[in-house]
Formats: sequence, structure tokens, C-alpha cells
Amino acid sequence: MIQHIVLWKLKAEAEGKTAGENAVLIKEKLESLYGKIPEIKSIRVEMNALKIEGNSDVVLIAEFESKDTMYAYQKNPLHEEVAAFVKKVNEGRAAIDLEY
Repeated sequence: MIQHIVLWKLKAEAEGKTAGENAVLIKEKLESLYGKIPEIKSIRVEMNALKIEGNSDVVLIAEFESKDTMYAYQKNPLHEEVAAFVKKVNEGRAAIDLEY
């Protein structure tokens, strides 16, 4: 199994919305992929509860059967559409992939 974890720091304003509004949109858009992209075994998106300087705003925790299924998810047009939106509204990204 691969656990794919991504953290984003959002722009204060982007696409006509605040960081908080865009965080909600990111959560909705990513979670809506579950069931539409069969490679996703589980997906969870959360927003930062404490506004501490330097913290990320949004985290994605997704699980895949293998690195190949994760790569297939990343190349899926539905994911690419969400990724394009996320790229417009974030100013920083960090990721880690865990295999177990």
C-alpha cells in the first residue's frame, strides 16, 4: 500500500476567493474523486484547525494499492482538473509517499 500525503499553503486570495473558501473547495473537489477514480482506496482532506504561522492550510491523505495505481490516479483527467485548480490557489506544496 502507498499512503500519499500532500500539504498545501494557500494564497491569501486567489480565483476571487479567500484562502478559507479555497480550502473548502479543495476538500470538496478532492473528496468527490472517491468512487470516480477506481485507484483511490481511501481519501481524506482536512483543513488546518489552528492558524499558526508557518502551518499548511490543507492536507490530503490518500491510499493506493501500489505506486502504479497512484501514478494512474495522478494522470486521470478528473484528478488533473482538480490539480489545475489547486495549482492556481496554492503558494507552497510538500508531499511524502509512505509504503507499507
